[in-house]
Amino acid sequence: MSKILDQNTIENAYQHAVDILEQVGIAFETEEAVALFKKHGAKTEGAIVTISRQMLEQALASLPKFSYDELTGRRLAAASPFSNTSLILDEKTDRFRRGTIDDVIKMYQLTETSDLYESANPGVVDPIGNDAEDAYISQLAMQLKYSDKWMGIGIRATATSAKDGNVYQSAKAGIRMVKEFYDQWDEPVMGQGICPMAPLAYDRESLENLNALVEEKQAITIFPCSLTFMSGPETLMGIVIHDIALSLAGIVYIQLLSPGQDVALSEFSTMTDLRTLQPAYGTPEYLKIQLMFYEISRYLNINCAVCGCFSDTIKTDYQAGVESLLTGLMPLFLADVHEVWCSPGHMAAFSGGDFIKLILDEEMIRTANHLLQDVNTTIEPNFLDEMKRAHKEKSFLSIGSTERYKRDHVLPKIFSKCGIANETNEEQYNILLKAKKEIAERQASYAEPYRSEAQKKLLQQYLPSQCKYEF
Repeated sequence: MSKILDQNTIENAYQHAVDILEQVGIAFETEEAVALFKKHGAKTEGAIVTISRQMLEQALASLPKFSYDELTGRRLAAASPFSNTSLILDEKTDRFRRGTIDDVIKMYQLTETSDLYESANPGVVDPIGNDAEDAYISQLAMQLKYSDKWMGIGIRATATSAKDGNVYQSAKAGIRMVKEFYDQWDEPVMGQGICPMAPLAYDRESLENLNALVEEKQAITIFPCSLTFMSGPETLMGIVIHDIALSLAGIVYIQLLSPGQDVALSEFSTMTDLRTLQPAYGTPEYLKIQLMFYEISRYLNINCAVCGCFSDTIKTDYQAGVESLLTGLMPLFLADVHEVWCSPGHMAAFSGGDFIKLILDEEMIRTANHLLQDVNTTIEPNFLDEMKRAHKEKSFLSIGSTERYKRDHVLPKIFSKCGIANETNEEQYNILLKAKKEIAERQASYAEPYRSEAQKKLLQQYLPSQCKYEF
């Protein structure tokens, strides 16, 4: 049941999105895409394609439906560190710098040594020192070398990262490499998010990546990234309608290419801070945009993921903690949401990442999930007898059970609960020092996943020099 929008508002928003498709149109910036729409009866004018309600409804009928009714429980899930960032907060200088291959390896080491992460992603994007011939495919190859997690890719081939600037060929070859690595040719081996260009456009780069995904039958997520009063309308409702129209146009395009191809949605649009003209993600406005988009997607039975654990701060401070918790936990209480996919370590609105914040965000996720668990309502058979004994002995320490205590309690590893009596013992109360120690211990415990000789030889062709295997 929706909580942000009522049914009439949802239906009205959807109608406005349909009006955009029919009366305004969406730009598809390749001749091939425009020709595909034209072949199926859509009206075109240059790159602008207008999509009729009939064409939209046919596409939605072709799209596999997602059942929200089957979802149970509530939880925060760790998708992958940082989401996508090119800058890392340096622990020594406390200033941001370009990410390096060492940062990439460190990120995968922390991902693999945690029980939280359910996928991995080249979250340190385009690192310094990547001397591979194809900088995009090499980032996929590094993930295959260092991680065993599901490949949920948030980056895409670009004109600057693809070999010879050939985006389509690089995107296609990257998928084929992953298929060969797993020797899996019939089922998806990776998921990838495609961000169209606001306002109301699919640029050539996004279309060429999308074409490769469709042809290779991989998992696809469309996620708009519009900014209020800049690349999208100035109102929250306006930007949601804009993004729904943009997403539906992408679904139609995919269904024309490959009827029955599954497509999911997610929303990464947010407010613009007009004081700085920067995007702001650790805000109530971001939550409202995302949840309105989610509720309309749910109304259409389209799978939509809610994402959080975001922060705009450039320091791992009080603001970072508040914003991570706000965007991570609050969606579960504001709307009928069952999962929030978190990006530990995220800072500076996708521009930065911090390994220490990554550890603290993991702690936040565990704490939040403990809160979300059902309360244990068991009453022990001898409860009254224990009350009598405790009344006599003036304490429960001598009669209680540590096993029962552990059943109901989770003690945090990083967050300080030591009290003022231990204020001089930094190892107990200084959570930044404890996070650094956790990072060092997990890096030391990391072991590269086993790879066959055939897999190593395959990756060797694409890995940067620093990461190549020694045969």
